[in-house]
Amino acid sequence: MKYSTLSSSLMLLLASTSFSAHANENKDPQTTIFYGGPVITMEKSQPRAEAVVTSKYGKIVYVGSEKEALKQYPNSKKVDLEDKVLMPGFIEQHLHPFLAALTLNMPVIAPEEWQLPSKTWPAVTNHDDYIAALTAQEKALKDPNEVLWTWGFNNFFHGELSRQELDKISKTRPIGVWHRSAHEFYVNSAFIEKFGLNQADIDKLGKEVADQANLEKGHFLEGGALIYLLPRIAPELGSKERFSAGLKQMVTMLHQKGITAYNEPGAFIPDYMIDTYLDILGSESTPMYSFFTPESKTPYFAKGKAGVLKEVERITTILPEDGRVRFFDKQVKLLFDGAIISQLMKMKDGYTDGHHGEWIQTPEDVEAITKIFWENDYQILVHVNGDLGVEKLIKILEKRQAEYPREDHRFTIIHFANSTDEQVEKLKSLGAIISVNPYYVTGFSEKFGEVGLGKERAHSMVRLATIEKQGIPVSLHSDAPMAPSDPLLLAWSAATRLTNEGNVIRPDLALSRDAALRGITIEAAYSWGQEKTLGSIKTGKIANFTVLEQDPYKVEIKTLKDIPIYGTVFEGNLFPLDK
Repeated sequence: MKYSTLSSSLMLLLASTSFSAHANENKDPQTTIFYGGPVITMEKSQPRAEAVVTSKYGKIVYVGSEKEALKQYPNSKKVDLEDKVLMPGFIEQHLHPFLAALTLNMPVIAPEEWQLPSKTWPAVTNHDDYIAALTAQEKALKDPNEVLWTWGFNNFFHGELSRQELDKISKTRPIGVWHRSAHEFYVNSAFIEKFGLNQADIDKLGKEVADQANLEKGHFLEGGALIYLLPRIAPELGSKERFSAGLKQMVTMLHQKGITAYNEPGAFIPDYMIDTYLDILGSESTPMYSFFTPESKTPYFAKGKAGVLKEVERITTILPEDGRVRFFDKQVKLLFDGAIISQLMKMKDGYTDGHHGEWIQTPEDVEAITKIFWENDYQILVHVNGDLGVEKLIKILEKRQAEYPREDHRFTIIHFANSTDEQVEKLKSLGAIISVNPYYVTGFSEKFGEVGLGKERAHSMVRLATIEKQGIPVSLHSDAPMAPSDPLLLAWSAATRLTNEGNVIRPDLALSRDAALRGITIEAAYSWGQEKTLGSIKTGKIANFTVLEQDPYKVEIKTLKDIPIYGTVFEGNLFPLDK
């Protein structure tokens, strides 16, 4: 018997856009059978199957043998996988739509190559080439008043940058250089004049912000960038036209990599962008869930201890309560120490050049904020990258558990670049879970071994094997645009510890292949508290799948990132990639 093929089945069902259950869906004849290729379920009780049946409501109603599927659902629509591999829909545990939409929609001058749907930006790895590339971009602009925005500068590869050096490129055109970490900006004099940047306004925001804003050098980092600069430049940097184009490009890129759901912890959604988010991310043509978690720094800065909880609750109401674009309920993110890509994370032994990193939110603020949200039974996510930050966070978590013990709190450590085996063991005992960016090893371990950290600390970043040995739930994320939002690349990076230079760094700290693939599926869903609906192929879950051309358990591990994606299934509907 010959059934319709995968390539001809473009739209299979009318799918619901919510997680609500539907009565008697197993009895409804409008079902679809996916068969004809391996089904990897990520369910330990049933790791593989021959067929999956989905309902018209976008739910899974059967997982098992092809013969039994045809017997139980003889009137189903049928999709022949033609030996392609069906997996749970890939989950991007943590990325930033606002940043990814904007940074990747401007000239990218970065230490590594960036492949975008319509253009590939080559790697630029030294100071002279960086200045030459930036100068070329300035000359290419026809409007003499247009701001030159660019992203990707990294001082560890590109050397020092300042207002004075940018003035040499142009004294009349505003130039805004967004650091590769997205936590820093460098600007020229024309930029300062255009946006009315001044010391008096900086000083009004307090010493913490003032210490991280250097108007003379045109350099803004951490609080100076996030609290002072970004709100002043956001309307132009994130104009509706620029942002809409970037957000559409981001959706295309995520779909090309098999992603069916992502979350933005620490979401930044200005009021004037809400409709754009809903129009693009909520479109029927966007085959993925867009979830968000509020951040705490701005609400705490604006409302203090007394008002931060209420302000976070208010933020979650700016999007619909359910559907494909929404905030997660009772979650909050904190930003502890500085960005790893800037080497601003707080290290116990400092850096080889004598600097010590920065706090984004001080230990005192993190102590106060975690207490408020912990005692209101929130899931708390904390961005932390340095071993000193981890050390202080452990003490805070110990205090929270002693004062107000909680079970299954899923206190989530995010990024987790630098740590010790003892710290990992302690986090296990406290019930924490961890979401790691494995690309730190791929993109930065060799350079940081030469500058700032030294080989011992740089090469032992992201000690995933230790986390796996302790049995701590671990997911993988890109923190895009900090790394390409590509789940198979992340799994490859975690399992191989290969660098962009082609070397394997500390293979003893690699994650197993199975744990790496679980880190982009079921463990990612678990980290969100969504494991009952997403992350594996199981009866009752949402019918979100990624369709691969090869079996990720059977290819050579070094080629894991190169497996072609055929397309995705979202709520039962097939979305092939445009060929």
